[in-house]
Amino acid sequence: MWYKLAMATEWCGPFCFYELRTIDRAAARDFYGAVFGSESIAVGREDTPLWVRFDGESVGEITILPPQAVEKGAPAHWLGHLGVSDVEQAVQRWESLGACQLGPRRRTADGYQIALIRDSFGSVVALTNRECSAAPRGVLWHELHTEDQERAVLGYGQAVGIVKTEAFDPGLGIGLYQQFAWQDSQSSVGAMVSSVRIPGVHPHWLYYFKVPDLMRALERTESLGGRVYQGVRVLPSGARVAQCEDPQGAVFGLLQSP
Repeated sequence: MWYKLAMATEWCGPFCFYELRTIDRAAARDFYGAVFGSESIAVGREDTPLWVRFDGESVGEITILPPQAVEKGAPAHWLGHLGVSDVEQAVQRWESLGACQLGPRRRTADGYQIALIRDSFGSVVALTNRECSAAPRGVLWHELHTEDQERAVLGYGQAVGIVKTEAFDPGLGIGLYQQFAWQDSQSSVGAMVSSVRIPGVHPHWLYYFKVPDLMRALERTESLGGRVYQGVRVLPSGARVAQCEDPQGAVFGLLQSP
């Protein structure tokens, strides 16, 4: 599914790739292989890509966090890539909406272009001309933690064409948990929440990876040195989710479908 931007020739699609930028690839490979399942991480030599796979398809990669990012205090993190037809035009579009590009654009070994941007709300995403799968695999929920979810919904609506769906009050004193869908779809794929008002929470996207048994995955997370935040909660769809942190400090979500 692609969204044609108004008054522009480029096309934008949903998140299509998820990159773990970490300080220890080997440790991350072992950790996520145990949590997601042994077939989810393609094992290779130290100098070869470590693909994250679900249902036989590569949906992400484990990479090393650049030294310059480490020097600036960036923690290990999962980076979502938004699919676009033209990276240069897409960067210009985002900059016109208040975003800024972080560093130079780069090209992957398999020929895709990537540009990192910080949106006008402080969260970092990547833009890539990688093709998007017609059906979501691996990552089933996308959660933007921001200061003002209402402004963020409007901003991302202009940038990538998301639309509001259901909303509810989680009872945390931070307003609505506003769910969204990609344009022309009725199915919610994520939510935005004004959680940056909570001390210690910074603007970021949180990605929820599917697991067949949530409680087993949480047990493995903790037994391998990871951390589970706040326990399990249930989305309106009936899916059970939990927020976690890996041993290198990257935050991620786990989701068990209803």
